[in-house]
Parts: sequence; C-alpha cells; structure tokens
Amino acid sequence: MNQLFNKTNINFAEEPLFLGTGRNICRLDLNIEQHIQKQTDNALGLMWFAQDFSYKDDAKDFAQMDTKQQILFLKNLKFQTLLDSVAARSVAEVFIPITTNPQLESWWYQHAFMENNVHSKTYAEIIKALPVNAKEVFDSIIIDENIIKRAEEVVKLFEECAIYNARRLLDFEYDLFTHQRKIALALYALNVLEAVLFKSSFITSFAFKENGIMNAVGDAIKKIQLDEIGHYAMSVSLINRLKVDPEWAASFDSIKVQARQLYSDCIEADYKWIDHLFEEGVILLGIGSDILKQYVDDNARRVMNSIGLKPFKKDTFNPCTWDKKYIKSSNVQTAMKEKSSANYLLGSLDTSTPPEFWDSLKQYIS
Repeated sequence: MNQLFNKTNINFAEEPLFLGTGRNICRLDLNIEQHIQKQTDNALGLMWFAQDFSYKDDAKDFAQMDTKQQILFLKNLKFQTLLDSVAARSVAEVFIPITTNPQLESWWYQHAFMENNVHSKTYAEIIKALPVNAKEVFDSIIIDENIIKRAEEVVKLFEECAIYNARRLLDFEYDLFTHQRKIALALYALNVLEAVLFKSSFITSFAFKENGIMNAVGDAIKKIQLDEIGHYAMSVSLINRLKVDPEWAASFDSIKVQARQLYSDCIEADYKWIDHLFEEGVILLGIGSDILKQYVDDNARRVMNSIGLKPFKKDTFNPCTWDKKYIKSSNVQTAMKEKSSANYLLGSLDTSTPPEFWDSLKQYIS
C-alpha cells in the first residue's frame, strides 16, 4: 500500500478515521469532520511558546527551598518531561500513520507539535534555568525506575500498536480485527496519559505556586494543562464515537476488561508514585500524599465516566478545589477573547459525545 501518498482518487467523505484507503492531498477544503477541524483551529488559537516565560525569579525561589522541597520539585518535573516525550511519539508514530481522514490527521500534527516543540521545550527551559546541573537531571530520568514504572503500561500499548501498524504496511501476518483492538487500547492509553497521569503532576506544580513560589513555572504548567484538556477531549470524542461504530464496536467490546485494567494499573502506579514523591516528608500548603491520592481518585472517576467505563470508586470528591483557577486562561488569541478557554474547546466537540463527558469537564469551567 502507499503509506505517504496514494495516487488514486480518494473519496474522503467516505473514508474512515483510521485504516482507510490511504492519504494523498491534505483535503482540508472538504466540509467533512468539521468538529475535528474546529477543535484544531481552537487549539491553534491557544498557541504559545516556551520562550514566553522567564524563570529568573523561580531560580531564586528554588535556591531558597529546603532540600526536601527541591527533591520533590525535580522529581515531578522529571516525570512531566518523560511523559511529554511519550505523548509526542504516541501521536506521531502510533496514530498519524494509520489516520486516513485529513481533518484528524491535521489534529494529530498540531497535537504532536505542541507536545514536542512547546511542552517538552518548556520543561527543558525550566530545568536549564534552575541552579542545578541540567545534563545530570536529564540523564537521571531514563534510569529512574520510579518514573519509568509509572509510564510503562501506556508505553507498552503504544508500542504494540506501532508494531501492528508496521504489519499492515508490510502485509505481514496481518488481521484487521486484531489491529482495531490494538488501536482501541492505544486510544485508551492516550486518554489515561493525558487525563490521569498528567493531572496529578500538574496539581503538584500548582501547589508550589499556591505557596507563593515558582510562579512562572506554575503559569507555564497552566498553559500546558490547558492544551492537555483539548487532547483529553479529543481522545474521549474518538473513543465514544468508535465504540458505537458498527465497524469498531466488536473490537471495543472485546477489550472492555483490558481497558478497565489499564486504568486500575495506572491509578495504582500513581499511588506508588505519590508515595515516592512525598517520601522525604515534604509538606506543602494545600497538598500532601493523602490529599493527592484523593485527587487522583476523584479525577479518575470523572475520566472513566466520560468514556463509559465503570469507576473504581463512586463517592469521591476534589480536595483541591483551588485547581479551577489554573484552568482559566487570561491570555489567549483574538478568537477566544470573549470565552473561557475550556468552554471554547468544549464547543468544538462532536455533538454525539455523551452527557457524562460534559459532566467530567464541568470542573474545568465553573
């Protein structure tokens, strides 16, 4: 098959989102999948760059922290660095090669650009600005078992899908149903990465700002979180759409148990990470080990409800209601001046998205 450019005349109005005839011209002129195109446009309206922030005052704050706080801050930042590397590659190497709808392909390229060229660059600029040996910090990430274990479940599913993508391209021991199952699990992995694993790390960054320190870092992470809300929203929209598609329903139905286990494993990994994060006994106003675990439980319940998976805990609550201030954007492009950024992103979603999804995002708006 022609992976990069299919010379045949393709009717993209009849092409599926994934595993269609192939790709040729980027037909963004067509009036198809406009909710996806609109969300891409909205995300581009939020465009920002790593160079928008200066961390001079944050470097002074870091130098004045006690050693335990410095360790906690760096642990959290190192994990964010790794997770954005995984997120960028999952989009570029897992989803783009199998996407056969021009609008969704455009979305993925925007998504990958932000993860790799803005988010990862931002983490790098923060680390370089601190009074630490930046090279040693980066080198330590890949050998830190606590960081690697927290991400290994999603990485495994991304890699399995990427390998099966290659089988399709090479027509080597290929089975469509198996491939659909791999893609479905990869979408769940993307969802849990964007909506669960990132979320607990963001609230930890915001806790420093709540304590009056690392303010520019908090502002930069706020921008990153706003981007991730859009990424999360798209993953929810794709999962909820495909699982009722006659061509995909059986694949999604066959992995229900495995999908729910993925969330269980990632939540458990989050618990272990939180214990590791606070093992030095750090106390920050507004957050600690027990509070952060409650935050993870509440967030996981909302996320799982949004994609039709039964949550593990029903009676949860958000112990960090102050997190809502970090969802609002005060510096957005012209197209968004009269709307909250979260509402702007929500307005672009497929109207077939179920009510549970809107409920899961109310925390970002009110």
